[in-house]
Amino acid sequence: MLYQFNEKQVPELSQIGGKAKALMETTRAGFPVPEGFVLSVDFLKPWLDEVKNSEAFKTSITQTNKANCDLVKDLAQNMRFSPQQKLAVESALTNIQTNTFAVRSSSPEEDLEGTSFAGMYETYLGVKTDNIESTVALAFSSCFDYRVMEYKKQNNLDLNGTSIAIVIQKQIASETSGVGFSLNPLNNCYDEVVINSSFGLGEAIVSGIVTPDMYIYDVVEKTILEKKINSKEIALWLKPDGGIVERENQNKEAPSLTDSQVVELSDLIKKCEEYYGKPMDTEWAFEGGKLYLLQSRPITTYLQFFEELLTKPGEKKRFYMDVMMMTQGFSEPMSVLGLQLWSKMIDDVKGGMMSCHIKGSAPAIHGRHYMSFTDLQKVVGKKNVEKLFYNYDGNIKNIFEKIDLDPHLPDTVPVGCEKVKSRMFKMTMKMLPGVIRGLFLDHNKVIDEYNALADQVLLEAKQLKKEDDFAYNASQVSELLLKIVGPVSVMLAGMLSQNSIKKMFKGEDIEKEIIALSMDLSGNPTSAMGHLLFKIAGYDEFQQIQSRDEFIKKCESRQFSQAFLKDYDMFMDKYAVRGMKEIDVASMRVNEDLGILYDKLEHINTSDSQITSVKEKRQKAYDKLYKAAQAKGKAKKFAKASAMYQATFGYREHPKYIIVYIFGMLHKLCLELAQEWVQQGRLDEEYHVFDLRVEEISMAQKDVNFDLRTAREKNLEGYRRVEHISDWPLVIDSRGKIYKPTMEIKDGDIIGDPIAPGKIVGRAKVLRSPYEKVLEPGEILIARATEPSWTPIFINAAGVIMEIGGPLQHGGIIAREYGIPCVSGLVGIMDMVQDGDLLEVDGYNGIVKILESGSSAEEAVN
Repeated sequence: MLYQFNEKQVPELSQIGGKAKALMETTRAGFPVPEGFVLSVDFLKPWLDEVKNSEAFKTSITQTNKANCDLVKDLAQNMRFSPQQKLAVESALTNIQTNTFAVRSSSPEEDLEGTSFAGMYETYLGVKTDNIESTVALAFSSCFDYRVMEYKKQNNLDLNGTSIAIVIQKQIASETSGVGFSLNPLNNCYDEVVINSSFGLGEAIVSGIVTPDMYIYDVVEKTILEKKINSKEIALWLKPDGGIVERENQNKEAPSLTDSQVVELSDLIKKCEEYYGKPMDTEWAFEGGKLYLLQSRPITTYLQFFEELLTKPGEKKRFYMDVMMMTQGFSEPMSVLGLQLWSKMIDDVKGGMMSCHIKGSAPAIHGRHYMSFTDLQKVVGKKNVEKLFYNYDGNIKNIFEKIDLDPHLPDTVPVGCEKVKSRMFKMTMKMLPGVIRGLFLDHNKVIDEYNALADQVLLEAKQLKKEDDFAYNASQVSELLLKIVGPVSVMLAGMLSQNSIKKMFKGEDIEKEIIALSMDLSGNPTSAMGHLLFKIAGYDEFQQIQSRDEFIKKCESRQFSQAFLKDYDMFMDKYAVRGMKEIDVASMRVNEDLGILYDKLEHINTSDSQITSVKEKRQKAYDKLYKAAQAKGKAKKFAKASAMYQATFGYREHPKYIIVYIFGMLHKLCLELAQEWVQQGRLDEEYHVFDLRVEEISMAQKDVNFDLRTAREKNLEGYRRVEHISDWPLVIDSRGKIYKPTMEIKDGDIIGDPIAPGKIVGRAKVLRSPYEKVLEPGEILIARATEPSWTPIFINAAGVIMEIGGPLQHGGIIAREYGIPCVSGLVGIMDMVQDGDLLEVDGYNGIVKILESGSSAEEAVN
């Protein structure tokens, strides 16, 4: 029950805890670990039993407060060894050549997944042999500390299961000590070691009483990338008679490590990572110039990037952009089925220009869809990549202007992109007729033809049946979409018309009027949905509804007026297949839960909204531009270009609406199949069907013995490795390094990208999801990114600020459509601004100002 560090066999975690287990493992592996031993849970069981049988402990379980826990701690601190325990400890101490020890707790509960007991269990340094028994009792008592007991209770851990082991280890009288990480926790880079160091004992760093030096070492290039030498005012040192003392440093400005020590330490830290096969957090010390490993534990907070997308150290890197966040406005992973359908559709509709193969230019894996900038640059060239993405989002430009991709370009064309030029030519030829007809013939006729074809596609989507092979039904996504690719290219004629207008007024200060022409364009289904929601929310009979349940009941029994029901039926027919993350076939739709529609309507402010004046704003901009064109003798040209632009460009959003509609039909079919499989005992829940792949659903239709549960579990393995990551990076490379844009601030101006014109002053409201709190009239919406489910929120917004999202992403499009001033490209603004701050949003110039913060802002507005 007492184990030396160099035992041949390491006991179970439940006996010795994670700290002791790591010390024993690294000792056996030959790492320079100071010698020591561990008193196991069973060794301390007599103490545990005595404490747990006490009335004080029983009371602390039912009434967990500091006073009751302190009574238990007092009891635990007075425990003493039995004769057998004392003999075993004394014998173990004589085998260690020192009379000064470190005594540390090692609790098995510290290593339970999803918990963090950091700083709650006690460590005692500089303990003399005579004080070992009483110090072990002090360390033992820390498992009954109020902080520990309350934390366990909050995390539903059994207080009766409390246990602890104690490490007794040779004390290192370190001249320099600290912590080291085998990956860079600041940017997640696997090839960078980060070291924090200071003089004396490492407890000074752990307890936060000193700001340590920081070193970043590149293990591939064998280079110290960064040194940050801080003023280390004080340090902790061992006292000759036991314990530790705090003293002022005489050499506080001096580096705590030499370059050679940084290299030696980095090598040890990386060897520790290699031994465990995972990134490690270590504690270390130098004594007499010799390096010691004091502790090692896995790093649990890093982003474990997918192995399939990693390259080996020193190889050319691939640089990935998160497609979902950048183009669709959400960072949560797509479902297994959703990603498969989406990526296959993208591959087909783009004519192979975006290969979604793992080694392709747009790999799709474990719920995430990426664009490989290095591969894309190899395919279409650097200038085309910059033209396509630098104008799409300022964050991307900000990041990639600082990265030299040329040394990392692949030697060969990515998988699936071998014939990209010929495919691009074919796609162009397919779209060209629609552009030409729109420019030179009657664009209204082309639009009518497109709308008729789109209606036919939607009708065909409605006719998909669950009895058909699901593989066939899934194949119809691309088949139906390809039917509209040619006609919808008429919107490119609108884009050319916009460029013509810009050229007409080049150099003149009327850019905001040109942008204002894009407000409330025809053919944009998301904008049209917003207008319809606004209209429905404005009915008096809806305003009188008191609850979600009342709304659902009245809709189902059709107790509203004929006028209301006509608009309601139109919404249900056209838009009820939409919802949050709607491009994912797994996402819940409005037609599944009418309460979702109620939530949307309830949050719309019908008395004070930007949407009511959008047409007036557009007309005002048009009149000003027309007058300016008249002065140039170009009034007729302007009028024609403007009519073309406003009539056609809104259709750029329509194909996505078709996609969502088809996915909505497949969603319904999947749930019908799943309902049968749940009844048959083949699936546990209906929504589990979306964790399956197309071919697996198809096989399950044909074979009643196909194991759906096993298939699902295998599909979710990659998802579960990263399910703890809430803030997914926009850009990451194939060595795990995360790249973040830098926010530019000049003279108090926070500079982003101008997305939609206008200037507004209002109070901030930070939303991480659409309906977490109400956006009040006059407030400015601040979000990471948005997608169509945010549309009702936009109706209320006086202004919009987004961390991510360019002019072609949903948020930018809707902001312009509704005439809402909008600035984007401000990663970090959600942490900088709080609810109630008074802001100025300048959508003309892309500038945000924090005028006043907190309660003073509220007073100023009132």
